[in-house]
Amino acid sequence: MRRMDGFLVVDKATGLSSYDVIRRLKRLCRFKKIGYVGTLDKNATGILPIAINEGVKLIPFLEDEVKVYSARFLVGVKTDTYDIRGNVVEKMDVEPLERERIEAHLRSFEGRIRQKIPPFSAKKIEGRPLYRWAREGKMIELLKEVEIYEIKLIDYSHPFVDVEVSCSKGTYVRSLAHEFGLSLGVGATLYALRRLRHGHFAEDKAIPLERINSEEDIASAILPLEEVLPSLKKVRVEKNIERFIRHGMPYPLYGSKADWRDRELVKFLDREGLLIGIGEVDLKSNTMKVRRLINRDHLEGQ
Repeated sequence: MRRMDGFLVVDKATGLSSYDVIRRLKRLCRFKKIGYVGTLDKNATGILPIAINEGVKLIPFLEDEVKVYSARFLVGVKTDTYDIRGNVVEKMDVEPLERERIEAHLRSFEGRIRQKIPPFSAKKIEGRPLYRWAREGKMIELLKEVEIYEIKLIDYSHPFVDVEVSCSKGTYVRSLAHEFGLSLGVGATLYALRRLRHGHFAEDKAIPLERINSEEDIASAILPLEEVLPSLKKVRVEKNIERFIRHGMPYPLYGSKADWRDRELVKFLDREGLLIGIGEVDLKSNTMKVRRLINRDHLEGQ
């Protein structure tokens, strides 16, 4: 079987870390390179894009894409990890809340916000993850800026609040649950989390890990490189020009400058429609500069 290049969209089950998924796939097939985009916690389920071989080169262009989550918050409970797996630090008797009040508090988190990084997380300070400091009783407070594009109430069945969150990379949904509870004055923790979408990777392309049991299963489910980053403009490159691009030479812009945005990304394709690499528009030099090249040598003669 020829080497595979592309993305496998895994529907991750609860109880597995993101790297557990990589380990399982490695047992089925020998990859030259493999990695994932966007870590999912063990207790979270849903979309985990796995980059295979040359697909790993596209990870930097995918990390900033919008993520969409379905989350369930449990009100009246605070935990040290901000999710249901943690130790309960406070429990309150909470009367049913007005739906309008819940929606108003949810909307207050939309936009660019500074959220607290959970004390039990892998974020490092002085070379040690926060969870190690926390286990020693040192609860270090770190803030980070993220963007919540939209958060909407899907259902409320006391004491559970079901929401859908569209957000930027680096957003901690369990911090969102915790801070939502603080804003209400009743406490809350993350009860369940599912990633519905990462950029254009969605549930309709996802396959449960338990259905991947062989190299053939991977090959049949893999998304080719050409289907990744579908929003980028496609630039078709003639055969005699391709070798210049492969040596890192810039490609001239065509048409009107008004048709391009400075620093926008483009996909270089050969005449057969295969991905050559990713370029970036530079209006100052009137060119598209090579950002990443795809190695297709292993496909020659296929």
